[in-house]
Amino acid sequence: MQEHLIVDGNNAMHAIPTLARELEMDRNLARDSLLRLLEPLATGDHCVLTLVFDGRGSRSSLSKHANMKNYTVIHSSSSQGADGVIERMLLASKSPERIVVATNDGLIRNCAYECGASAMRIEDLVSQLDQTIERNANKVRNRSSGNKKQPPSFENKIPFPKNKQGQ
Repeated sequence: MQEHLIVDGNNAMHAIPTLARELEMDRNLARDSLLRLLEPLATGDHCVLTLVFDGRGSRSSLSKHANMKNYTVIHSSSSQGADGVIERMLLASKSPERIVVATNDGLIRNCAYECGASAMRIEDLVSQLDQTIERNANKVRNRSSGNKKQPPSFENKIPFPKNKQGQ
C-alpha cells in the first residue's frame, strides 16, 4: 500500500541548516536543493511524495518533478499559502491514514492528527531520507556481490614480440 508523504517545503528549507543558509542567499536555489534532496523518497513504488511551497502568484500550480510519476510539486496561491493547501489535501483525503505530513508547524501537525493522518518533524524526515539512501545502497551492493559470475579481470592479451637483442 502506498504512503503519501506531504512535505511543507518552506518549513523544510528553514529547518534544514544547509538549505537555510542557501535560502538566505537565493530562494530558488534552496528550493531546487530541497527538490533534489527528497528525490530518493519518490524513487520506489511505496511512496507518493508531494512537496508544497508557498506561492507568490494569484494561482496555484501543480507539476511533476523531473518527470517522476510519484513526485508532485505544488506552489500555492499567495492567498491560500502552503498551509492552506496541506489542510485542504488532508480534509479531502478518502484515506488519511495513509498520509504523513512532514512539518515543524504545530498547527499543521495537529490538523493532520485531527484528520486521521500522521505527522513527523522535518528532522525525522531527514533521518528517514538517510535510511532510504542506505537501504538503496545496500540493495545495489547486494546485487553486485550476489552475482556469482564475476566479470573477467583485465589482462593484456596483445602479444608483444620478444626483442632479440634484449632477451
